[in-house]
Amino acid sequence: MLTALLLLFAPLAQTANVHERAGRDYEATGKLEQAAVEYERAIELNPREDSYYFEAAHAYLLLQRFDPAVRILERGSKTFPKNAQLELALGVGYYGQRRFMEATGAFLRTIDLAPEVEQPYVFLGKMLDQAGDRMPEVLHQFQKWAAANPNDARAQFVYAKGLMESGGDMAQAERLLRTSIALKDDQWESHYELGVLLEQQRKYSDASVELERSAAISPSQADVHYHLSRVYDRLGESDKAAEQRGLHERLMAASGAK
Repeated sequence: MLTALLLLFAPLAQTANVHERAGRDYEATGKLEQAAVEYERAIELNPREDSYYFEAAHAYLLLQRFDPAVRILERGSKTFPKNAQLELALGVGYYGQRRFMEATGAFLRTIDLAPEVEQPYVFLGKMLDQAGDRMPEVLHQFQKWAAANPNDARAQFVYAKGLMESGGDMAQAERLLRTSIALKDDQWESHYELGVLLEQQRKYSDASVELERSAAISPSQADVHYHLSRVYDRLGESDKAAEQRGLHERLMAASGAK
């Protein structure tokens, strides 16, 4: 009986594969709309294949069409609740919809399913101001990730940023940032966050060193120049402060920010 049923569904699975391959062909040539249509046809013909959900949603995410991506991913996550890839993509979709609390939840579920995967920690690190009452849980996951990966500069940086955002142990945050920099010196964000922390501690000379290094690595970061202007003012270096204010204003104008 089981064999007969499998034989009955085999043509549908084969047809689904045809649409999936067509979707891949369209995607390879940049025709994402057509690719998404083919992937969705594959889902309807064979809803028990988890890769079809991801491929369809991924095409929509690349198009920044977050509504259909989330619709597909919510269905896929319910069908495959232990699939970390679908859960991670769902978090990205929610983020694109500006549904930040749902995105936080999806990224935390991804960590529960696959704690070794870096992306959910990195995404959470970029939206800490939106974590709300889930911040303690986010911080706990950051702590575990940093402890499990002592030689990973990104893990140390993200945990430090979480401590700073949550008003945690600033001495520990500084140690983590310095560890991150020692492991990988060419990341502008680590130098920037350490510079901001030192500025808050009124260690203006030390702050200027870190902020200058950050600006040298990535000169297009407006916030770095803003903080450098403040630090130079505190150090009595008015010409340097004025130069940094001008750079900040030009970068902000170029970005269209007000």
